[in-house]
Amino acid sequence: MPATLALARLTAVDLLRQPATWLALLIGAALLGLSLVFGMFSFAEADRMRMLCSAGIAVHALVALFVGVVGATIAVHRELADRTALTLLAKPLSRASFLVGKAGGVLAAVALCGLLLALLHIACVHLGSITGFEFDSGHGHRNPEDIVPIPWLSLLGGHALALAQAACLSCLAVVLALRLGLAGNIIACFGAWIVAHLLPQLGLHGAVVLPALDLLAADDAAQVEGGLPLAAVAIGLSYALLWCSGALALGLALFERQDIP
Repeated sequence: MPATLALARLTAVDLLRQPATWLALLIGAALLGLSLVFGMFSFAEADRMRMLCSAGIAVHALVALFVGVVGATIAVHRELADRTALTLLAKPLSRASFLVGKAGGVLAAVALCGLLLALLHIACVHLGSITGFEFDSGHGHRNPEDIVPIPWLSLLGGHALALAQAACLSCLAVVLALRLGLAGNIIACFGAWIVAHLLPQLGLHGAVVLPALDLLAADDAAQVEGGLPLAAVAIGLSYALLWCSGALALGLALFERQDIP
């Protein structure tokens, strides 16, 4: 266990140093800023806030997904291809510890990036609420009854489900990275993301082979009106935990039979 935790920590630190990680974060921050500015082009403040809440959760999910897929390929496939994994496996480190440590490091990096985006999104939502999306004048003396109420718990739940989406596809990317390079992993995970969203629309369910992303989709539910039920958040997080565990167990079974060249 100490070796697994140490490997996870080193993996997370290495991924957080990658330029692609910071580029994804900068793009996500820019998209959040644009979502805040674009709110000025809608007449109803409730619609402005609804768009900002939905866009922020969607940005969180997409950026975390990108970081997870790229990070999994860097952490797993690159070390296998460069044969640096042989050095780790030659030490008293089992293949299970290697895979779990790498997956844990990737998920830790994804969670930290998601936390930064969630905090920035909350700041944008708060700024939009107190200014009414009018940044030029007259926003310093708003009446309390004019401020649109924000379901903060639902918003946090939406970010938790966005992180769960990224975690499921990151674990899938870790498993695929045992065989696929960066381009192949991105194409495969992007294809899985599309198919997982299309299956419920076709009346089909692939909750075992592919993650049931419809259970984890919260960008439209965590809005100003209605809100996201906390029970749905709990069910989604529990499902994500089970799916990630199953994906890693399958990946370990394949890894045990894989020859490292």
